[in-house]
Amino acid sequence: MVEMKFPIIPILALASLLSMQGCVTKGDPISVLGTPKFVSQSQPDSVIETGIGQDPNTGGVFLQWYTTEGAAGYKIYRSDTAAANAIPINFVPIGNVIASTSLNDTSYVDLPEDIQVGVRYYYYLRGYAGDGSQGNPSDTINYRLLHRPVLYYPAQNALVDTSNLYLQWYDVSGGGYVVVRVKDITAPLHSTIWVSKRFQDFASNPLVVFNFDMTATEDLLPGHSYQWRVDRFNPGANEGARSPWSTFMVK
Repeated sequence: MVEMKFPIIPILALASLLSMQGCVTKGDPISVLGTPKFVSQSQPDSVIETGIGQDPNTGGVFLQWYTTEGAAGYKIYRSDTAAANAIPINFVPIGNVIASTSLNDTSYVDLPEDIQVGVRYYYYLRGYAGDGSQGNPSDTINYRLLHRPVLYYPAQNALVDTSNLYLQWYDVSGGGYVVVRVKDITAPLHSTIWVSKRFQDFASNPLVVFNFDMTATEDLLPGHSYQWRVDRFNPGANEGARSPWSTFMVK
């Protein structure tokens, strides 16, 4: 009979390795998280709007980013201070977005009660794993809100004639670069039918005729309801304002 001998060290090493399987120290990442990336800001006259900008519904700053693999959620950080070298400092956490299968897990609105018009804010975010450990910070983006245009013709829920329909608003900032948007809310998908070419108007009470630039995709239709909005911006400055949507109906 031959006596079989097994090396002690390898067995002990294997036992140690097996004992570590499934054991994660608190705070250690359970997965390797990618670095979050913000969605690029679209041009002011783009039909599809993406990236940072004022949320027309709430008046806050809208943030949008891509899904980060392995993230259970995202923490958003904000600063209103930049050092002498223009690098933002003193960030504070302002929000937490839990990752899910919904369409709203890669966006966040910094509400107007927490920020001020005329102040430039800086933002970054970090994904975190199921155990709370955070991944690498995203790039930093910034935005400054301007005063919102005030729409006054057509008035809210007005009934209008399509012949030579004009749109007029009050610009608190005294004019500047603007884009006018109109969407058909009677259509099933609330389709945008007109995004005007950007133009500069220094008047405080600008006025434009619907489809003055001949870029609308369709005419205004009798019996349909529409919403319109004015976007104010300064080119290349990451700052602007979007009016709330206002509704009108066509005779």
